[in-house]
Amino acid sequence: MTRPTRTLPLLTVVALVLGGCGISDPYTQSPPATTPALLAPTPTASDSQPSGSSRQVLERFTWAWVNWSAGTLSTQRHLLSELAVGRLAGELQRDAAQALRTQLEQASGAYSHGHLIGVISEGNGRLVLVTYEVSAPAGGAAQAGYHVYLARTQHTTRGWKVSEWQPASDT
Repeated sequence: MTRPTRTLPLLTVVALVLGGCGISDPYTQSPPATTPALLAPTPTASDSQPSGSSRQVLERFTWAWVNWSAGTLSTQRHLLSELAVGRLAGELQRDAAQALRTQLEQASGAYSHGHLIGVISEGNGRLVLVTYEVSAPAGGAAQAGYHVYLARTQHTTRGWKVSEWQPASDT
């Protein structure tokens, strides 16, 4: 099977999981409640220390990826880099170091809040993660939706780390 051929059945499964088994009008359903007041506090550096299973590290990484505000984005990316390894860790460290960008984001009031819906294993080591996120771009109205990410984890001498993180949805 070619890569696109394998991805199509996987995306079909994701659509079925998100859509449920019955037929319903998607415009009459309300999205899950996600408000800043209902979210857990921002993780600290000690929360980013690797421990436990691959799944636990992936869940912490996902939480930190989808929950940030303009004022915490630089810190969040630094925490993410501590949970990552290889090229991904380097990209996140560079992102955290962009001081001018961070200052502009702090002034914008942008934010994102969300949670992990589920994880599906492709069987080749790659995982498909589905999140529900509410985000507000700089100066814009909040938008909610489901997002899909492709990820891999790797066991290192410091425990499990995220080695691949790639957005797979168009939003």
